[in-house]
Amino acid sequence: MRMTEDGARPLARQGADPDIAGAPSLAEPARWPGMLGLIVTVLIWGSTVPAITVLSLRWDPYFLAMIRYVAALPLFWLLLRVLERPGAAQAAKAAIAPWRLMTLGTAMASFATLYTLGIAYSHPVTAVVFAASMPIVASLVVRVVLGVAPGRGLYAGLAIVVPGAILAMFDETKLAAPLRLGGGEPLIVLAMVCWSWYSLMAQRWMRGVSQLQITARTSGAATLVLLVIYSLAAASGQTYGPWGSVTVLDLSLIALLSYGVIVIAVLMWNNGVARLGLPLASLYLNLIPAVTLTILLAMGIPPSLSQVSGAALVVTGILIAQLWTRRP
Repeated sequence: MRMTEDGARPLARQGADPDIAGAPSLAEPARWPGMLGLIVTVLIWGSTVPAITVLSLRWDPYFLAMIRYVAALPLFWLLLRVLERPGAAQAAKAAIAPWRLMTLGTAMASFATLYTLGIAYSHPVTAVVFAASMPIVASLVVRVVLGVAPGRGLYAGLAIVVPGAILAMFDETKLAAPLRLGGGEPLIVLAMVCWSWYSLMAQRWMRGVSQLQITARTSGAATLVLLVIYSLAAASGQTYGPWGSVTVLDLSLIALLSYGVIVIAVLMWNNGVARLGLPLASLYLNLIPAVTLTILLAMGIPPSLSQVSGAALVVTGILIAQLWTRRP
């Protein structure tokens, strides 16, 4: 292998600086586990909108945001006991200041609350389209946090994404008021900002800590914040639910949101971000709309022509932004 003048290995073999745009610090072969994990993440996260849409018919969004994190904690504890080496918990605790852990937890809790509210107050297909903005939002967050310019491709992508999002909200059956707005769409975008910031900063602030420790500890901190948010919502009369008639479907979907979406998918997402970097990992999220739309179609919620066209434009714009940015 050719060496540089100072005897160091070339950068391509060492891996890029993890402080540059969330880039990975692992060698190229180690990317494959991250890629496979992100595919599983996409399949699981694709079920989030349909599951929350169904549960929102009976349960308030604050409860749905909180309960899935509370339910996930026992599994996190079990995984830590079984999979982590002795002393890992103490090392992880010493690796991050408490205020940073709570800040990450607050970002995660904000995402959970805003995202659940956004889905509850949006048409499910529109929610999918807005959630697909994650890669664009991630690039902007990297720009603000790290000062790394996203490249001209971002602006070309935005020129297609924005009209696509508007088209996805168009209801051709209501020409007097054609925009299908539920009020939750901006909340979904804000949720994407919170998640992008969390994904980036969790890897920077907790470097050297296992992905299981990162996921479990930040989820634990998020649970505390979500309990506070739910308590405030309950005190103001904004919570409700069929407490005396919980169904098997309710429990199954909550289990999916807790153990699948949070434990398995977030663990694999963090691992993918650590191995591939946030911008590249976000590229996989372009597949989520296809997974979600397929599930909604199976549920008897077929998208309209304008929604499909809008979703196609959004995904196309995001792909242009990402691939153009990555060109030499």
